Amino acid sequence: MVIVAVVGLYTSRVVLGSLGDIDFGIYGVVSGVVALGSFLNTSMAGATSRFITYELGSGNSVKLRNVFSTSLLIHFAIAMIVVILAETAGLWFVNNKMSFPENRMFAVNILYQLSVASIMVSFTQVPYAASIIAHEKMGIYAYIEIVFVSLKLLVVMSLAWVDFDKLIYYGIAMFIVNLINALLYRWYCIRNFQETKFRLRIDRRLTRAMCKFFGLDLYGNMCVAVSGQTQPILLNMFFGVIANTGASIAGTVNGILLGLIMTINQAFKPQITKQYAVGNICEMNGVMLQSVKFTTLAYSALIIPFMIAAPRIIHLWLGQVPVYTVIFLKITILSSFMFILVTVTNTAIHATGDIRRISYINGSIYLITPLISYFLFKFNCAVWSIYVVSLIANILVCGCGLVFLKIQIPTMNVGRIIAVAGKIYLCILISFGFVLLINEMVLTGFVAESCTFIESLFYIALVSLLGLFFVVIMSLAIVFTKSERKYLVNKLKIKVFCLSTSGADN
Repeated sequence: MVIVAVVGLYTSRVVLGSLGDIDFGIYGVVSGVVALGSFLNTSMAGATSRFITYELGSGNSVKLRNVFSTSLLIHFAIAMIVVILAETAGLWFVNNKMSFPENRMFAVNILYQLSVASIMVSFTQVPYAASIIAHEKMGIYAYIEIVFVSLKLLVVMSLAWVDFDKLIYYGIAMFIVNLINALLYRWYCIRNFQETKFRLRIDRRLTRAMCKFFGLDLYGNMCVAVSGQTQPILLNMFFGVIANTGASIAGTVNGILLGLIMTINQAFKPQITKQYAVGNICEMNGVMLQSVKFTTLAYSALIIPFMIAAPRIIHLWLGQVPVYTVIFLKITILSSFMFILVTVTNTAIHATGDIRRISYINGSIYLITPLISYFLFKFNCAVWSIYVVSLIANILVCGCGLVFLKIQIPTMNVGRIIAVAGKIYLCILISFGFVLLINEMVLTGFVAESCTFIESLFYIALVSLLGLFFVVIMSLAIVFTKSERKYLVNKLKIKVFCLSTSGADN
């Protein structure tokens, strides 16, 4: 994910420069069809992952095969429905209602067809990716993603040597890269997991259960999507394009940071579901605590530099700091802290199979946030108030998730989760306070706009190392138990010994 993040930041600038503003905008709008597939895939992936992981944990190999084959059939059926809609109403809308330069309509239609083909690939890919995660083969998952991003980088670099329509070339090349990525997943799964060998067998009872789960999850994800998509519209209505620019940059940075941390959280998800499948609630509780600790603490180590040195970091990246970007980013980061805990509790609730409460209630909380933001703007509230509303929504959703978790799993020690979360937030607050104090007393000379590139880079690196140092020290002192501290120290000693032995041999 670190490699993906770095390459993503680099390629976005290169593609913009190679394609130009108009073609880059066309690619973004037309490929937005894939975003529809991604939205549906979020719900479908949640249902598929839960059922595959649950059966893998219970050890029922026959039912596991049925789950995979049934999920693949469901994904294929929904993909066909989306493709039919895309090739009728969607195609008509693109050619008759959207505004594109007349001389680029051929390229637009080529890109559109590639986007529709990508839907088929991405939809039928979900069960294979879910199988890899369920089997906890994170190494393979990482290697395939590195291959994927490396191929993307090659495509972007090759744009400089293309002497025909670069937009069409880029669209075709990216489709081929996505197809290769999907085939790699399928090849590995079929070779290593018996259940991924498709059988045309329809289990009606299982199909109904999976479709019901998918439908409930779809409502919650739809509400989150509506809330997220309405934010830029409201900002545009009341504050114009300038606010949209700041929001877009803040969202990009926070998305990359949160994406890095969600990868850590992804490693814990299968164990949470598997422990529930065998009825080991105590062990499930322990895995959840580990997930909360490592994901939240890792996130805090990443974001402390952005909370303190955001203007310098953004200036170094873009050459300027658009209006509202810094305040938007800081509030979004605070909101993401709560989102991490929401993700962990949601994983446990999904493991039970009963997601009615979190889907209806939590989804509805997110759904009303745009309405609240609209009235706040009507009463001339500050532009950043829309992000405060999102922060409060995440806090409410987090509280509801903990309550629902206790209702659905009465033996779950929710109080322990709350206590650990409290210690983590205290640790983060103290660490942030120390770094802020050092920044104000010692590093103020590096904050000036006149700093050179090297001075800015040194300042950001120093703040980052200070943040990491204090988070580690405070975590060992406040968050981790005695046995966990002993385990971590022993692992560190082993690593140091191996390095020193290797150095001596050389």
